[in-house]
Amino acid sequence: MKKSSCLIYLLFICSLFCFNSCGMDVVYYLSAPVTAYNVHAITSANYSDTTSNYELSYFSFKTSELANKDFTEQDSNFRFDGTAIYYKIYNNYSTMNSDISSISSKISDTNESSAATYIVESLKYQQLKASNTNDVPLIKIDNVSSDRKVYIRLTNYHENENSLFSARILVGGDCENGVASDSTINLGTPRRASADALNFDFGRKYTSGKYNGSYVYPDKDDVDVKYSSTASAEGVWYVNMYAVGIGTDESYTTYYTNALHLGAVAISQNTEDN
Repeated sequence: MKKSSCLIYLLFICSLFCFNSCGMDVVYYLSAPVTAYNVHAITSANYSDTTSNYELSYFSFKTSELANKDFTEQDSNFRFDGTAIYYKIYNNYSTMNSDISSISSKISDTNESSAATYIVESLKYQQLKASNTNDVPLIKIDNVSSDRKVYIRLTNYHENENSLFSARILVGGDCENGVASDSTINLGTPRRASADALNFDFGRKYTSGKYNGSYVYPDKDDVDVKYSSTASAEGVWYVNMYAVGIGTDESYTTYYTNALHLGAVAISQNTEDN
C-alpha cells in the first residue's frame, strides 16, 4: 500500500509538470483595420497614364487601435504596438495584380494572420517609413482614445507643400482626404525601406544629401522591388500597399492582424509630377 501511494503521488507530480510545460499555446486574436477610403487600382486602362490620376494617387484608411489597446490593458503578457504600412514596388502591373489576387484569397482565409504572414515572409513586402519619425511600426498606438484616420501620398504633384497633392503622411482628425485639422499629426514625407531614406519621387532630382542633384530610380536588387524583365511601361513603377496591426507577446513573438488592402498607384520617373 505504501509503495502504491508513492507511485500514485509521483505520477500526479509528473502529470502536473507535463501539463504546465506542454500546455496549449496561447493565441492572441487582434482587431484588424477594416476601413479603406480610397482603394486606387492599376488596370489596363490606366497603367501608363500617371498624371491624369494624380487626384486619386493617395491612400487613406482607419486604424483599429482602441479594441487592441483595451485588449493589451487586460493582458500584461501582450503588447499591441500599432499599425504598419507594408508596400512593394513593381515594374509590371500584371505581376502586381497577380500578387494582389493571391493576397486577397488569404485575406478571406479563416486564419486571419495568414495574409500578413504571406505579405511579409513570402512576398517580402517592406514597412513604409516617414521623414519625421523612426517609429516601427509607423503608426504607433501611444495614448489613443479612438481609432484614427490615416492619409498617405507618396509623391508630389507640383511644388506647393501645402496643397492636397504634396507627399506626406497624416494621422488623426478628418484627414482621409488629405485635409489636416488641429488634432492631425504630420509624420512628414514617405520614405522607402532603405538606409538612405529614399523617397518615392522617382521623377525628381534630390535637392540635398547623398544624392543631391541626382535621380534615384528603383533597382531590381532593391529589397522593396519586385522586378520583371518585361516592364509594363518604360519608366513607370507601381506601388501596392497594405495596413496591418502588429503586436508582441512576452517572448517577443510577433502577431499580425489580417491585412487591409489600401490600393496601388503608378509613379513615372519620366515626369516630376505624379
